[in-house]
Amino acid sequence: MRGTKIMVLQMKDLIRVGAIVVAGLVLVVLALVLLLGRGGDRPQEHGAEGIFIPGVYSSTIILNDKPVEVRVTVSEDEILNVYMTDMAEIQRVFFPLFEPRMYDLATEVLRNQTVSFYPSTDYPVTTGILQRAVEAALEMAAAAN
Repeated sequence: MRGTKIMVLQMKDLIRVGAIVVAGLVLVVLALVLLLGRGGDRPQEHGAEGIFIPGVYSSTIILNDKPVEVRVTVSEDEILNVYMTDMAEIQRVFFPLFEPRMYDLATEVLRNQTVSFYPSTDYPVTTGILQRAVEAALEMAAAAN
């Protein structure tokens, strides 16, 4: 009897500790997914042959029944520039988010050298339209391997 000890735990303490443990596990898993997921997004260089055929490639999106071009400039192994052209003043008025989202998307594409990343949660529809246009231009630029 001498070695027996009775410990009283209150339910609120158990719930609090359990919530902290679960939150910690979620943060660890999220950190691993973000860190490990980034490495597979970058294009791999294939020896002497490049990833892209150098040049300027464009994709068209229609805004208010008028075309706007999204252009991508590439070298053999990297994306050099991403920009939008031919946006009329009326399109700027009715679609004010396209130019700032294009700038943000271009920054991410140039940093990551890919369009295979999740768009920002701010304005996902606008960003998604632009991301698909950049992706279409890059598909035209892709070297046949």
